Amino acid sequence: MGVLDNLEPKSVFHFFEEITQIPHGSNNVQMISDYLVKFAKDRNLEYIQDETRNVIIFGEASEGYEDREPVILQGHMDMVAVHDADYDIDMATQPLKPVTDGEKIWAEGTSLGGDDGIAVAYCLALLDSKTIPHPRLEVVITTNEETGMDGAFAIDLSPLKGRKLINIDSETEGVLLTSCAGGARFYATLPVSKVSRSGMLYDIEVSGLLGGHSGTEIIKEHGNANILLGRILAAVSDKNDISLVSINGGVADNAIPINSKATIVLPEDTSKEAALKAVKDLEAIVKSELEIKDPGVKFTVTAREKGTFDCLDNVSMKNVYKLILSLPNGIQAMSASVPGLVETSLNLGVIVSSDNEVTLEYAVRSSVDSSKDALLDRLVYITEAFGAGAKITSSYPGWPFKSDSKLREHMIDVFKKMYGREPRIEALHAGVECGLFGQKLEGLDCISIGPDMEGVHTTSEKLSVASAARTFEYLCEVLK
Repeated sequence: MGVLDNLEPKSVFHFFEEITQIPHGSNNVQMISDYLVKFAKDRNLEYIQDETRNVIIFGEASEGYEDREPVILQGHMDMVAVHDADYDIDMATQPLKPVTDGEKIWAEGTSLGGDDGIAVAYCLALLDSKTIPHPRLEVVITTNEETGMDGAFAIDLSPLKGRKLINIDSETEGVLLTSCAGGARFYATLPVSKVSRSGMLYDIEVSGLLGGHSGTEIIKEHGNANILLGRILAAVSDKNDISLVSINGGVADNAIPINSKATIVLPEDTSKEAALKAVKDLEAIVKSELEIKDPGVKFTVTAREKGTFDCLDNVSMKNVYKLILSLPNGIQAMSASVPGLVETSLNLGVIVSSDNEVTLEYAVRSSVDSSKDALLDRLVYITEAFGAGAKITSSYPGWPFKSDSKLREHMIDVFKKMYGREPRIEALHAGVECGLFGQKLEGLDCISIGPDMEGVHTTSEKLSVASAARTFEYLCEVLK
């Protein structure tokens, strides 16, 4: 018996739980893609699986709906796979452990993958049903949306006949998303030189932060563990003879990092107490700064062992923390036309160090293409001034508002009839694939919806059971 078997609608939560048992982090999508193909084969449904592992499944119209225009339903099969530092799991090979109290669903020690497993579950429940009325369905499930929309870039949509698309990748019930920001990935790769130094090895770790999705949560201005670690290195090295062995933090460029760790060497003749005091003094300052925004922030220093270690030389170490602190991060501009909407932002999501370089990975977003381009130029200029390599990838367009959307009018009308109130019409400071799809299918009319979720892209992720049920009911009524 499944953990979610007692939840309604049973078909939705049955498929959702099946998805949690298949590892499907970004760039690890072969198994989930093949699962979707098997689903289609078992039901004799027409399908396409391309080289990027995108899957399109076609469901014939219900009786009486044969003359209706097809509807495209769309989501993505990958998730941001993160786990608590002390939770023992290999998310590339092991299933999640879903938990529910009947009101919400989460996963033990890991992210849940409600983004975007619930979309896939909705689509499979509709395709599997013999009783839910609908026009012909063209279900498009893409790959690696979370790491740059690779699947949406690569997919061939020419087999699709529909020009109305319902994207199921939003996270607030009762909101019809009608436009979103464009974005890009930016990588700054700093060459470093190494020397050998003797002394005591210490780990300095930033933890306890709330994190979140770098699009939807950036407005909350939670602490960024990578930025805070840069501040620690600057503060400690200012008056202490330390050497940096390694620095690593974050799990995805589109997730605000909650953990970051540096390993340093303190020579025998360097005052351990002075270095520790510098960390503690800065921790007190940061706790005051983030008292409301991120009250759980914590700095930890742990002694490891004595010996001789390969370290970055002094110039390289300073370049690392100076680059971290010189490049912009967080909100850069608010929208002048939509109150409360972030226009332009970026997030230092990942720091990775190797033998001869340190790489900083950013997610860049803006609803104004020229502002996005200007910010990317700024990142390139600063990075190259440090003698580092700059690379821009996965640049994708925004999704502009469509003033004459028949789909929006229909979905508003259905919502009002069901709930006796207007849905909220919103723009989003995050990327959904509608912009790319709109470039591929002329005249495409898109709306994005989804149930209530919280803590997306973190181990605090939760999906509301009642909201998921209501959103599925609403989707069925829209199709009917």
